[in-house]
Amino acid sequence: QYDPEKWMQIAQLAGVKYLVLTTKHHNGFCMWDSKTTGFNIMNTPYGKDIVRKYVDACRKYGMKVGFYFSPEDFMFLHSQGKEIRRRAEHANISNNAELLAHNRAQIKELFTNYGDVDVVFLDAFDNHLIAQYIHELQPKCLVTRGEMETPEQNIPDEPMPGPWEACYTMGTQWQFKPTNEDYKSGGRLIEMLIEIRAKGGNLLINAGPEPNGLLPFEQERRFRELGLWMFINHEAIYGIKPCPRI
Repeated sequence: QYDPEKWMQIAQLAGVKYLVLTTKHHNGFCMWDSKTTGFNIMNTPYGKDIVRKYVDACRKYGMKVGFYFSPEDFMFLHSQGKEIRRRAEHANISNNAELLAHNRAQIKELFTNYGDVDVVFLDAFDNHLIAQYIHELQPKCLVTRGEMETPEQNIPDEPMPGPWEACYTMGTQWQFKPTNEDYKSGGRLIEMLIEIRAKGGNLLINAGPEPNGLLPFEQERRFRELGLWMFINHEAIYGIKPCPRI
C-alpha cells in the first residue's frame, strides 16, 4: 500500500521543503533495482523500485529529492566473512577497498539513474571518500551528514558555526514501533523547530512507515499540526538568520 504521492501531500501540508528516503540502511538492503546485489527490493514479493516511485513523486509535487545512504554494509561485510559491527576498522571504507568499490558502484546507480539529487545523508563514521565521489557525479548535490554537523536527538546549547541539521525521531524509535510508542506532541515539535531555526539549523524529522508502507495515523496527525502552525508562521522559519547571542 506504499503510496509516495500521499507522503508528498502530507509533506506539503507540513511545510516540508525536501524529503530523505532511506535507499540503503546498515543492513545492506537496497530499495532500488540494484545490479550490485540480489539483496534488493526487486527480489521481494513487492518487486518494484521504490526509489523510482519516490523520485517521480517528488518531482511531480515540486519537492527536492533527498537520499539516505549507509556505506556500512553489513551484508557485504558478512560476505567477506568479517564481523558485523559498527565502528570496526573493517567497516570503514577507508580500510576496506572492496567495501568502498561496492558502495561506489551503488552510489553511481543512485546518482546516474534518477536524475538530479538535491540532498544526501551519509550515515557512517567514515564517509569522506563517498562524499567526494558524489561531488564528482553531481557537484550541486548537498551533503548533510558527511560534510556538516548533524546532531542526533539533541539540540546544541548554542548556535553552531556553519550549516547544521538536527535529526530527530517523532517518537522513540527510527523505525515503526507498533506498541508502547511515545510520540512527541505537536507542540513539542513546534518548539523544537523554533529553537533549531533560531540557532541557524535545519530540522530533519524521521517518519517510520508501518509494514504495509502507510504512514501511521499518529505521525500524520503531527505533521498536519506542524502544517497548520507553519501556514500562519512560515515567515519566522524560512529565509531567516540565526538569532544573535547577547
